[in-house]
Amino acid sequence: MRKPSITTIIISILSLILGAWLVFDGIRKLLTGYYTGEQTIGLGPWAIIVSLIGVRPADMAFPFLFLGILWIVNGVIVLLGANTRYERTIAISIVTLFYAVPGTIVSIITITLSLSERRLARPAKD
Repeated sequence: MRKPSITTIIISILSLILGAWLVFDGIRKLLTGYYTGEQTIGLGPWAIIVSLIGVRPADMAFPFLFLGILWIVNGVIVLLGANTRYERTIAISIVTLFYAVPGTIVSIITITLSLSERRLARPAKD
């Protein structure tokens, strides 16, 4: 196994951080009935986005939990160097763009890094 590039390490770290946060916040909502900060500062911009598509923000605990697990698995897959690691990262990032502010920022960064790594990893044509 070759040493992962700095870009791969950054994608993995961002994946693990966002995944851990989503899992934490989803579990917190399920156990306490509140998302982190919901009682003090309110819900983030993501709540407006999901409301516009007809989903109650209160019903997002399981999707957050599932999405968090996907991000954690993605971080490990990227670090292990699976063949489709960048495509997976791009796909999960697109799904997470709705999670306005933290998810959007991480998604844009991981999409950009994945596209650049994918371009560099592509075999040269003769």
